[in-house]
Amino acid sequence: MIVKFLKNLLMLVGIINLNIIPSKSELSINNNKVKFSIALKQKNKNELYKIASLVSDPSSNMYGKYWGIGEINSLLSYPKQFYNPVIKWLDSNNVEYTSYSDLIDCEADIKTVNSIFKINIQRTKTSGIYHVNRDYIIPSNLVNIIDFVEGLSNNKYTKSVKYHVNNYKIPADGLVGREVINRLYNISDSTIHNLNISVCSVEYQNNPGFSQSDLLYQQSLNAEQNKSVTNNHIIGDNEMTDLESQLDMQMMSQTAENVELWFWDEPLWLYSFASKFFNTNNVPDIISMSWGWSEADQCSVTNCSEYDANQYIDRVNIEYAKLVLRGITITVSSGDAGSAGRTNEMCDSTQSKVNPVFPGSSPWVTSVSATFISSSDNKHTWHTPLCLENDCPTGLDEFPTNYNETDWTTGGGFAIFDSEVTPKWQSKQVNNYLKSDVPKPTDFNKNGRGYPDISAIGHNCPVIDGGILQSVDGTSCSSPLFAAIVSLLNDYQVSRGKPKLGFINPVLYMMAEDNPNIFNDIVEGNNFCTEYFCCPIREDGGSDFGYLSSKGWDPVTGLGTPNVGLMKEWLDSNL
Repeated sequence: MIVKFLKNLLMLVGIINLNIIPSKSELSINNNKVKFSIALKQKNKNELYKIASLVSDPSSNMYGKYWGIGEINSLLSYPKQFYNPVIKWLDSNNVEYTSYSDLIDCEADIKTVNSIFKINIQRTKTSGIYHVNRDYIIPSNLVNIIDFVEGLSNNKYTKSVKYHVNNYKIPADGLVGREVINRLYNISDSTIHNLNISVCSVEYQNNPGFSQSDLLYQQSLNAEQNKSVTNNHIIGDNEMTDLESQLDMQMMSQTAENVELWFWDEPLWLYSFASKFFNTNNVPDIISMSWGWSEADQCSVTNCSEYDANQYIDRVNIEYAKLVLRGITITVSSGDAGSAGRTNEMCDSTQSKVNPVFPGSSPWVTSVSATFISSSDNKHTWHTPLCLENDCPTGLDEFPTNYNETDWTTGGGFAIFDSEVTPKWQSKQVNNYLKSDVPKPTDFNKNGRGYPDISAIGHNCPVIDGGILQSVDGTSCSSPLFAAIVSLLNDYQVSRGKPKLGFINPVLYMMAEDNPNIFNDIVEGNNFCTEYFCCPIREDGGSDFGYLSSKGWDPVTGLGTPNVGLMKEWLDSNL
């Protein structure tokens, strides 16, 4: 992020704020063909949640016993004949498709899509962009088989850019390179030693990709062995480059040398990616997503038609739970506009004051907040070209990114929908926060899943773009960074003959309970600012627009930042 369509980027020339502006829909259309996904009805959702929780719970005898695609589909899908009317309907209309168990991935010409969904896709005369002006309609005989269709949106969010020019080449407080990360997070060995230890950056809406040459240059600056991304680990388009994609890929590589890197570019939105990823046999162990949008406003990104945001999020969470049952780790940015979020950047008291960002608020992901390093006069001897040729921070004290310090604010809060109640694995820590005397917003969902879970650096992240070293900000930096740390832990587990960690949240909270020193508890800061200014503060020091940092877990930096050495010691004794 900066949360992806959603973001603040501190660059060579200054800060670029990439903000979201609603516009007419830009459908995924290529050669007059429209791509869309049909979500089919499912069963046994609660059973899925139960089993996914057990395979992720270290106290369960099912821990680490992950399921295969076929087993999971057998649990959730109705018999094939139940879905046959949809197949016949597509065949009769000459729609190209790939049919999975509870997903049909489709492509058809504009005329056909207009006809079968009773919409009117048109191309604007001025911009040449395709858009649709009304909700799609599912045929009446199929409404009990199809949940919704993704890809026929009324709105899409596009980026607007504003520049704040600075007169320095590299930020005065230094670039957070590999050596800095190792010092901050007690990483004694940041190299992957086993085969098939992998981590993946997920992009959406046909976002541009990354540069192999820039990736290799960044590796050299951090004194890493060069390792490019193989073609079979690039899914979707990787045309041109985008600073967001460059950041994701390079932060993962910088943090975990020799890790198998993947890049996955999804043309549509959250559901379509998760369901296609689930139905792919060969996939990476860990995925990092730096995208997100307000939970309550999901239907402005993907047309929910007769569905609502609650139902859409519920279905996406089912897909995430399927990935968890397969043993996949999902890390997600917590957001870059504070708790008010991008739907209330101006702190408007007549609107919802706290707006959780999905998928960072999902109970099936590891939500990652962002920190910055405070200035320090400490001395340190560097060894990598990155830090020898440029300034790198020598301090070790971290605080949550905040508009007053970094010109943007890390996100966090509590999920709002009934299907996202406080999970068992975080209930003790969240309840401790709720019972504390820390000032809190007047109105928030005390029963919701609390996020973020953990924090990592999100300020002054070094990125090579077009051969030029730049400094980039955002939870788009902290999420791939922590994803790469999980890959180091997976490597450690595999070396010990243990299963990979999969959905790591239950382990993280268990670690915090057993040894609080495993996390650097950040007790100062808040997230009631946005990307433009700070929202009103009450007399008690709190704000209705966000949360204060506190001792233990809080909805600003979660459990804190990781101590990887102590994490490994805990794994030795407990898993």
